[in-house]
Amino acid sequence: MKICYVNPFFYPFRGGIEHRIYNIGKRLAKGNEVYVVTTKLNGTVDEEKIDGLKVIRLDGKFLNIYNPPFVWCKGISNKIKEIEPDIVDFHYRWAPSYTREIIKLRCPLVFTFHNDFGEGVGIEKVGSYINDLIFKIYLKRFDKIICISNYIKNRLIEKGIEKNKLVTIHNGIDCEDAKFYGNRNDYLFFVGRLVRTKGIDILLKAIKNMDIEIKIAGKGPMKRKWEDMAKKYKINAEFLGWISEEEKIEHMKKCRAFILPSRFESFGLVLLEAMKYGAPIIATNVGGIPEVVGNAGLLTEPNPKEMRMAIKKIFDDELAEKLGKEGVKRVKLFSWEESAKKTIKLYEEILKGEKWKRRK
Repeated sequence: MKICYVNPFFYPFRGGIEHRIYNIGKRLAKGNEVYVVTTKLNGTVDEEKIDGLKVIRLDGKFLNIYNPPFVWCKGISNKIKEIEPDIVDFHYRWAPSYTREIIKLRCPLVFTFHNDFGEGVGIEKVGSYINDLIFKIYLKRFDKIICISNYIKNRLIEKGIEKNKLVTIHNGIDCEDAKFYGNRNDYLFFVGRLVRTKGIDILLKAIKNMDIEIKIAGKGPMKRKWEDMAKKYKINAEFLGWISEEEKIEHMKKCRAFILPSRFESFGLVLLEAMKYGAPIIATNVGGIPEVVGNAGLLTEPNPKEMRMAIKKIFDDELAEKLGKEGVKRVKLFSWEESAKKTIKLYEEILKGEKWKRRK
């Protein structure tokens, strides 16, 4: 089978969407021909092969007023037609130039839905909701819609998306080397984009006047504001900026707990990464987080009072060890191998389906 993934961003840009395309794509590439069509980033080449994936980068323009930035790109449909894929899997709904090009294609189309419908805070939420109402019209063109969590699937049903088009295929992790690491240090750790939906302000308010150390890794438009907030509250907070994969793993092995104070979260792939190394979890009880964490962490409402209580509890050594060991067990329910098997099975079903035969 010839498979084409389409997303405005790909490695070396690393986010949850890119991580999913890479991990499922490289597994499907072992028995199929897999392409990734994306936008060219500074310092990247037009074409290259990454672990079996044939990456094609097209010229585009970026507007860096948000993370990730808005992107415009031309020639997408023509390039995909040159590839002649059996199926196209599109992953992004905030780049109109991509959407317009994709719906021109006359081949089987899948859309993978990664984020909540209308996700955002303040004016961002308004813009996101309007965008999703418009994109909902385009979803009619797709043969199937993959949801990365049951939460997303149920949300789309609420919004009137055809139920029979929706299928849940969770994100995953390489869990073969999952292991509990004890002898932890007494600091909390967060890694992610520093945007309002991640709720770092909730966390900072929660630990105000507490003798707690927190390490915050990541970049984004809220970094300066949250640094100022931490100074105002006299919090022992270290903003690490961007860190390497190796540094991230070391913190997950050593931290007292991994904390995710999000206001919205469709899945929370970073939670699996932390659980893999035995980090107990403190996270908000929103979106797809409960599906991921299960009994491997403490879930709170996204408010400072409840989060403060959970943080106090996590310094009970017996509880922290119990949650960490449960996390190592639980990650084995989420493997990229299983996600890849379900994905190729779905593609095969679409290609065999009567709907597609009639369209041809």
